Amino acid sequence: IPEVLTSFGILNVPKWYDAGKVEYFASSSTLFVIEFILFHYVELRRWQDIKYPGSVNQDPIFKSYSLPPNDVGYPGGIFNPLNFSPSLEAKEKELANGRLFNFLHSFFCFKKLFAFNKKNRGISY
Repeated sequence: IPEVLTSFGILNVPKWYDAGKVEYFASSSTLFVIEFILFHYVELRRWQDIKYPGSVNQDPIFKSYSLPPNDVGYPGGIFNPLNFSPSLEAKEKELANGRLFNFLHSFFCFKKLFAFNKKNRGISY
């Protein structure tokens, strides 16, 4: 979709295979560490909700903000506005696929950071 919008002049984004060449506000290792910390925080909050149901429904900093009642370990509510996962099976698949994506994304970031130079090492992909 971004490539189509770029071809019509609506967006100005690079092709998906050139996106890694773009300079970001921080190095890729810094972004990896930030991403790891944020994912870790979210998963710890979810684990706390499984251990102590309802314990993470209120914002830890701004006490006036809270989430509506939800299933244990599944955020739902404002995080599922279109009700895409109404059944327990769909919720479990959504969480599993989300974790798989997070793992694979971390793998590709790690591979990019520590990949060998193909010409010097004789490694082919």
